Amino acid sequence: MTPTSSAQIKRTLSRQCADLGIPVSGIFELTPRCNLRCKMCYVRLTPEQMAPIGKELTAQEWINLGKQCKDAGLVFLLLTGGEPTLRPDFPDIYEALVQMGLSISINTNGTLITDKLKELWHRLPPAQVNITLYGVSEADYEALCGDGSAYDKVIENLEWLQREGILVHLNTTMTPTNFKKWVQLEEFAESRGCELRMTSYCFPPTRRTDCSACADFARLEPHEAGELMALDILYREGIESVQNRAKNLSTPVQRSCELDVGDPIQCMAGRSQFWLTWHGQLTPCGMLSTPNISLSQEGFLPAWEELKAVCKGIRLCPECIACPEQKSCMNCAAVTFAETGRFDGKPEYMCRLNKAYREAIARIAESSTDNKSE
Repeated sequence: MTPTSSAQIKRTLSRQCADLGIPVSGIFELTPRCNLRCKMCYVRLTPEQMAPIGKELTAQEWINLGKQCKDAGLVFLLLTGGEPTLRPDFPDIYEALVQMGLSISINTNGTLITDKLKELWHRLPPAQVNITLYGVSEADYEALCGDGSAYDKVIENLEWLQREGILVHLNTTMTPTNFKKWVQLEEFAESRGCELRMTSYCFPPTRRTDCSACADFARLEPHEAGELMALDILYREGIESVQNRAKNLSTPVQRSCELDVGDPIQCMAGRSQFWLTWHGQLTPCGMLSTPNISLSQEGFLPAWEELKAVCKGIRLCPECIACPEQKSCMNCAAVTFAETGRFDGKPEYMCRLNKAYREAIARIAESSTDNKSE
């Protein structure tokens, strides 16, 4: 089975399970702690910041939850953080979950893959490892993450994973610190034979409870993010894809402008996908601070049923749903809440980003047409 077909199977199952309310896909956020200090992080907490909020679930608690989730229908599980491999008991949690037959993927910064973990992954390889790439040099990592030495560790561990034949995806987030390096990041991924998922939109760090911890948060201006999205498509998919998108975007969506109630959540969150936070809160999406359901003594399934009911009642911004440019907008329930503090708010940042993206797509497509006619 190829990575592409595997991803398609997951998407198809998720859509089918959403209609049935089966939690086929989940995320275990094992810790909010991290060994890096990335400026755009939305979740990182120090032990001191964690103390008044709660305690990390123990390895046994995560293992027990894995069994409950599997019994409820879970197939695909992502382990994330913070940095999940920072936990000394990560190997114990991972092995127990794999032995249950779950398909395990891991989000990691790639710096803490120890010999013990390599031995484990050699014996029980994960379905996929997603490494977040912050730059292509020590200087890049020092500027964005506060640790230049992390770069060499990432390269060493990436090469080991590829030698093992473990599927690796690279993720990267563009910020004012590194966005001018986007071509170098694309070329790096291409040279390593890896797929790169570039994100130019940064969620506001609403889950960081201490405002002083957000002082270093920085993201691109909407026009920069929209422009970069278009350039990324041009680089990865070519001019024909840009032209097709421009043609598609030139036809506005015909919707009523007289809606007074918006649509419900459109993605899989709270329908066939869930997120469990480091201190045992069940939420539809890790980018949301609400709704969240504390796991009771009854366990996962009652909390999942409650979460589904709450999510069914969420309605999005009527104005956004009626917008003729809605089909190119990345807005979703999580973005809306993060940007406005409510689900039915209108996220002006996304309006401006979408406008810039559409203009960039049209400009690139028109430029290619002009060049052909000369």
